[in-house]
Amino acid sequence: MSNICYNDPTKPKMGLVLTGGGARAAYQVGALRAVSDIIYRKECGNPFPIITGTSAGAINATVLAAYARTPRLGIKNLQRVWSNFHVDQVFRADFPGVAKNSSHWLRSIFSNEYHKKHQVSLLDNSPLKKLLAKVIHYNNIQESIDSGQLHALSITASGYFSGQSISFFQGHPELKGWNRYRRCGSRAMIGREHLLASSAIPIVFPAIKINREFFGDGSLRFMAPISPAIHLNADKIFIIGVDPVKEEVDCRPESAHYPSIADIAGQVLDSVFIDSLHSDIERIERVNKTLKLIPGAVRDLQSNLRPIDTFTISPSKNISRLAGRHFNALPRLIRFFFNRIGIDADEGSTILSYLLFEAPYTQELISLGYNDAFRQKQAIIDFFDGWRYNRQV
Repeated sequence: MSNICYNDPTKPKMGLVLTGGGARAAYQVGALRAVSDIIYRKECGNPFPIITGTSAGAINATVLAAYARTPRLGIKNLQRVWSNFHVDQVFRADFPGVAKNSSHWLRSIFSNEYHKKHQVSLLDNSPLKKLLAKVIHYNNIQESIDSGQLHALSITASGYFSGQSISFFQGHPELKGWNRYRRCGSRAMIGREHLLASSAIPIVFPAIKINREFFGDGSLRFMAPISPAIHLNADKIFIIGVDPVKEEVDCRPESAHYPSIADIAGQVLDSVFIDSLHSDIERIERVNKTLKLIPGAVRDLQSNLRPIDTFTISPSKNISRLAGRHFNALPRLIRFFFNRIGIDADEGSTILSYLLFEAPYTQELISLGYNDAFRQKQAIIDFFDGWRYNRQV
């Protein structure tokens, strides 16, 4: 293979898209570690000059951007954090914290004005604020851009009043914002508030105010999760999702009881985090097929039309079932609280899979991500189109 570096301006720009999914985002860390082992060479720098993320994927994306000059170190740090996770690093799991949040809920039921002055959410994610301040050096993002190892970072959040998906991006000076139906790109210096907003799962975590609007999870109503990478000039896009490969269902299961709050919430979160990604990939594939039918001369006249190659890694196992096996890893108080709303090892495991920030579960997801990616080793090498990789693996 020829000695071509990742930041070679003559080669297509590779974009990385990390989707949302709460605790499921641990899967991305394993997949990234495998990709690093397959294609990384120190002298060739950062393989992903364009990095975009939503929800928990936004946190992973920002860590990678901050470590763009030392990408393997960034992935190792991500793995260290995710491998040692406990829920009390993300939300308060102590009795005073749970009781205080529950009282906010009760008071908001009986007062129309209470929620206007107080944050009302299922869980208090103040520990996450401290964790993000500790593990991410935000100044390094601009330094990575200035060094040429990072072209752009984009973090998407959803405006609760405007209904728009705002992709806050920090990148090369030549990049411009964009405005499409219900989504736009806005230049910003990415900081902790953008990550808290992007990962604020609706109802579960409180909304975050940025500038003049309150924002929630970036996956909410985000119908084009791949589009920020395209607007930031990515030519090839590597996607790591958290939706398992669909299993064939022989027959529709019979409902034994009325769906619990957890059953309904799990389906809602699935629609928020998952459905739009697959439709966006299908849309890109249709555009690529159409472009192949257009003569080159005509296509050149339309500078905004260009084919986009994509590669997707998704879980090979049902993540909800994996979560159910680790329910008892949660603190006793949280298990009691979750049981009251219908979440346990057997029921509500879908929503549990998004909230189970405990090491036994996240470690299994990291291992699953690594194995799923490594099984596609040759396909990954081919997708990186001749860039040097580590043959020692």
